[in-house]
Amino acid sequence: MKKIKYFAIIAASIFALTSCTDIVEVDDLKAKENKPSTGAPTVDKVVLATDAEFPIEGANFEQVVRIEGTNLGDITSLKFNDIEVDSKEVYSTYDMLLAPIPRALPKEVTNTIYITTKHGELSIPFVVSIPDLTINGLKNEFTQPGDTTVITGDNFDLYGITIEEAIVNLGNLPVNVIDATRTELTIEIPANATPKSTLTIKGANMDEAYKLTYMDPGVSQLFDFNNWPGSGAFTHSSQFPDAPKNFLCDGTLEGQPEPLVEGGKYIRFNNSVKAWGCMVMWAGYITVPAEVAADLSSYDLRFEICTGAKFPISAQARIILGDYGWYPSKGGIPVNTYGGWQTVRISADTESLLPSSIDPSTNTAFKIIFSPESAQDFDLSMCNFRFVHK
Repeated sequence: MKKIKYFAIIAASIFALTSCTDIVEVDDLKAKENKPSTGAPTVDKVVLATDAEFPIEGANFEQVVRIEGTNLGDITSLKFNDIEVDSKEVYSTYDMLLAPIPRALPKEVTNTIYITTKHGELSIPFVVSIPDLTINGLKNEFTQPGDTTVITGDNFDLYGITIEEAIVNLGNLPVNVIDATRTELTIEIPANATPKSTLTIKGANMDEAYKLTYMDPGVSQLFDFNNWPGSGAFTHSSQFPDAPKNFLCDGTLEGQPEPLVEGGKYIRFNNSVKAWGCMVMWAGYITVPAEVAADLSSYDLRFEICTGAKFPISAQARIILGDYGWYPSKGGIPVNTYGGWQTVRISADTESLLPSSIDPSTNTAFKIIFSPESAQDFDLSMCNFRFVHK
């Protein structure tokens, strides 16, 4: 087994625990490294390479573990479950093994480490946490036929969602997979795709296909952009004389984004808001369908956004939806759609998004207010607000 790759880790541990005068301890370690293994391996404990003090009973993919014991040299095989570690990734001495947990799904989960040397073999209980497949959805659910879009998520590679192995269909139409990474799958929407089709994704290591909706109009639209802002509703567009009427756009004026769909309309705020300011994009009443009110957890509030390339949404940008403080860049990474449309999904049962008790027979108060934590310049367009079954 190769004993070089993780030598730097061992060396760092040595010098962190010994002084320059502790030559005897260093010599002892070197002696152990060269001490021959003559019998079957034994294990005293397993620890993380980054925290050797505390024994562990399990770890995650790609974490480096240290197995301590005796007769651990002359190793011929090291497995976590049924996944063997590449021999080039293992550092082996008489009293220690150092190796990363491979990032690969086992075919059989045994929760066991298997150690085989030239002088014997040993198995010990050890749980490797296996990450779930995450699929968030289409980056833009209303991508036009013939255009490309991205499906986002995580652990695509583990579950065989790759260029070579992923099977993607839209209805009964095969979908061309253009690129694949751990977190993104780039696809081309078929030229003859139809709205409300079901998109299915099947990786080589998946038992069942994952289903997404395409161009799903939902069970209701919150706003009528042909009657904006609507009866009893208002905006603060009077404070911004350069804004289109009530922020309503159709993409025909210079500098405006193209509509989400041909002939569509959207609202756009292209101006500044002071820290903790209050710019009302819309305030009024919406209709919440009875099926949504009865089971909020089964529905999303979905809409599409578009940012100007020079105006990404920062981590300090807050937009009030209902009474919910939505931070589009909550993770700290600015959101920038670079002039394209991107779908946003917020679970309808998110606290303060809607009242805790909704009477579908009466209209529900709702608002969209720009109120950032620090002064912000915005160029944000929004449209297609709808309730969609998850």
